[in-house]
Amino acid sequence: MKYTQEELARFQSLDDFEREVFSQDERAAIHRRAIRRSQIRRALSETISKSVADYMAREKIGFNELTRRLHMSSATTSKILRGDANLTLDTLAAVAVVLGLTPDLSLRRDV
Repeated sequence: MKYTQEELARFQSLDDFEREVFSQDERAAIHRRAIRRSQIRRALSETISKSVADYMAREKIGFNELTRRLHMSSATTSKILRGDANLTLDTLAAVAVVLGLTPDLSLRRDV
């Protein structure tokens, strides 16, 4: 359903809007998916961050040299090391090439 500006103005918050549009079960399902998505993203980011840190230790290089080798900005390199980077598949592939690693990603059903 499409809402006009006037219709949207009557909602005090996103929660109010969600309560009108979605049932309680739908809102709970949306919330569960958001939490799971966040957990998966965090786990992927931590795996990449650890791999990069291991590479730095193995190669005995510092942050500036890593940034140079990755051909990335220091801000992006810093985000990768902190596990805060939202990497595209292309960027992940570029990092893997520099690290001499092959990403191993599979999708399987949650149990």
